[in-house]
Formats: sequence, C-alpha cells, structure tokens
Amino acid sequence: MRWFIAVLVMLLASTRPAAAAPELVEAAHRGRVTVYSERGLESTAQELAESAEAAMVRISADLVELPVPRRIEVRLVRDSKSLSEVAPAGRGAPAWAIGVAYPDLGIVSVALRRNAHVVDPLSTLKHELGHIALGVALGKLAPHWLHEGFAYQHSGEWSWERSETLAGMAWFGGIVDLDHLDNSFPREELPAHRAYAQSYDFVGFLSRRGRWEDKNDDGDRWPFRRFLTEIRRTSDLDLAAKAAFGKPLRELFEEWRSDLTSRYMLVPIGLLGLAIWILCAILLVLAYLRRRRQNRKRIAQWDLEEQQRAEEERIEAAARAAALTPEAVFADDPPPDGPRWIN
Repeated sequence: MRWFIAVLVMLLASTRPAAAAPELVEAAHRGRVTVYSERGLESTAQELAESAEAAMVRISADLVELPVPRRIEVRLVRDSKSLSEVAPAGRGAPAWAIGVAYPDLGIVSVALRRNAHVVDPLSTLKHELGHIALGVALGKLAPHWLHEGFAYQHSGEWSWERSETLAGMAWFGGIVDLDHLDNSFPREELPAHRAYAQSYDFVGFLSRRGRWEDKNDDGDRWPFRRFLTEIRRTSDLDLAAKAAFGKPLRELFEEWRSDLTSRYMLVPIGLLGLAIWILCAILLVLAYLRRRRQNRKRIAQWDLEEQQRAEEERIEAAARAAALTPEAVFADDPPPDGPRWIN
C-alpha cells in the first residue's frame, strides 16, 4: 500500500504544471544596452543600463582593433532560480549561477539574489559583460582562465577568501600548471577555488606587467591589449605572448609564480613588523601614562609634605608668639628679687 501511495505522489508531482517563467518587460535602454526586467525592478534596470554602457566603453578599450558587441540584451530577475527560465531557448543556466553570459547571442542574465543571499547586480553585470566582450573579440581562441581573468579585471570584485587561497598557494604550493589550468575549474563557480583565484591573479599580472620585465614599467596596459589582439591575429597564445611581452606564455607564468610568492611571502613579515610597531607604541603609551601617574603621586606627596611643614611652622610661630605675652612671662615663679604681681 505504501509503495502505491509513493508512486501516486510521484505521478501527481510529474503532472503538476511547471512554474511559469517570469514576465520580462523592456525597462531601460542606453546606447547598445537594453535591459528587460521583472515588473517592479524598473529602477534597478535603469541604473544597470546606464552603468553597463559606461562599462562597455572601458572594456572595449582593452580590445584594440577587435570586434566588439554591437547590441547587448540584459535580462534582470529577482532570484537566481529564474535564470534558467529566462535563458535563451535550448541554453539553460547553471544552478549555482548568479549571472550568465551568452557571448554568441549578446545576452546576459542577472539575478539580484541567490536564495537569501543578496548580491550586487552591477558587479555581476560587469563580470558577465567582460565575458560577452571577450567572447565576441576572440571567440573560442580565449581559454577559460583568460575569460575568467579578463571578466574579473573589469568587475571590481574582491574576495577575502580568494586572497587567502592565493596566500596558501604561495606558502604551501598547489599552483596548478598552466597546461592543466582549464581542466581544473570546478563545475560550480567557487571564488576561493584555486583555478579561479589563480586565473584572476595571473591575468591581472599580465595586464600590469608592461612590455619588459621591469617593476617600474606598468606598460599602460598596451602590452596586455596587444596580447589580446595578437591572439586573434595568430590564433596562438605563445606567439601572441612573445609579440606583446617578449616571452612565451610559460615563461610569463613562471614569472607570475615568482611574483605571487614574493608578494604573499612578505605579507606575514609586514604584518609581524606592524604588530611589533603597534606593540612598541602601546608600551610607550603605557610607560608614559605610568610615569605621568607616578609624577602626579610624587607632586601630591610633595604638596602634602609642604602643607605639613607649613602647619608645623605655623604651630611653632604661634607658640613663640604666645611665649612673649605678659601672662606667659610671669606665669612661672618670678626671680627671687623681683616683684610679685597680686591679682
């Protein structure tokens, strides 16, 4: 009987109509960006449209002489559960995603929250616009690590967990080799995962390295921009790296590894030095307060002693003055030959 009830429940669940997809209406349009949103999100949609066009201008500056998106459609929903429902036909969306980009279609879907976790939709949108722009510029020539690193460059995201991951990689090893990096990404996007942290930091290193291996040469991002252009022209990452940076990609990767180690190995030393400095400052302040308290006690003791001495002098002066009065002079027996006063 129980199995019959269970089968009946499953059949009823399977015949239950699926939840209707959220109705999206055109809420804002700026430049090449059009935002469609659920009703009630129109003000957020307008803010995203204005920021998205400005973000695309900055992103496109890294894609010199490369194709850029001519039209972008943003689909804004309240909950991440709706991302798969508003996805293009036949495409879907990962269950863990808070935003999804479809570069070949020029479509971005963004959610305001994942369950009870509210996110910044603008940061998510910028990240996905980075994927859109690089996808249009390089197509399938861009590896996964370059896609993630480029998107991160333009999203303004920061994660303490990711920094902890990089520090752990610098101290204890675990850096994924460049040849295996694309295959090490997890199915679910985890900010603290080594593949994401490593990709974000490596691409950031390339973007600020400059043409030469010189700490004072920031390159004004032009070598990085040329690197992307050369990937499109040569379809070869190593040739592009040599043209832009003067080194093959593997040597640049080893250079980044050394840079990562030097940056994060010095952090504990710097923190230790800061802690020592703070401790010394606290000890100096405590010593100053202790000396000040001792000085106050010493001054109070001096004042007390001065008051006691003044009181003793007053008493002595009063006693001397009393000794000079007539009553005091003749209070004792007079001299043998002297007169005697009789009251």
